[in-house]
Amino acid sequence: MTVSRISAACWIFFVVMSIAFLPLGIAIMAIHAIPTTARVVLAIVAVAGLWWGPFGYAMYLSLAVMRNGDRRLLRRGIAGTAEVLSAKATNTVIQEGEFAWQAPRVYKYGLRISVPGRPPYETSCSICAAGIQAGSVVNVAVSRHNRKRVTIDVGQGNGSGPASSAGAQLSGMRFE
Repeated sequence: MTVSRISAACWIFFVVMSIAFLPLGIAIMAIHAIPTTARVVLAIVAVAGLWWGPFGYAMYLSLAVMRNGDRRLLRRGIAGTAEVLSAKATNTVIQEGEFAWQAPRVYKYGLRISVPGRPPYETSCSICAAGIQAGSVVNVAVSRHNRKRVTIDVGQGNGSGPASSAGAQLSGMRFE
């Protein structure tokens, strides 16, 4: 699944759960056998734990993958190479405690993927890694079950996955 689809699923889940948890909160508050304070606490725990918890975690995962790359895919994916067809800085930065001007910028790269035993194909990858120039060739890992899920290996490979490129610190995952 791509990062944009994960984000879209998070927002859809958020809206559905926003509507679905209204009756749950009303039902919890209607249980008069429980003291009022306990009912309020139970309603808050149910909404926060079952509603906000999964939404927050999924959004965190999608941003962490864009910022730090998909390390699991680097370990388990199919090794290949990609020719960088285009490189463009976006207006998006992903902050993790630093100021916006210090946060890494997201770059969108157009790639032509070459994996052994499969015909080459084109896709895009948005990552927080500057300095990859159009025309260069980079190492990638491709999901075994979804060829659109691609991670560029820019220094995080652990030896069992695709070969590492020297110098960079971050990798990324395709998203639309």
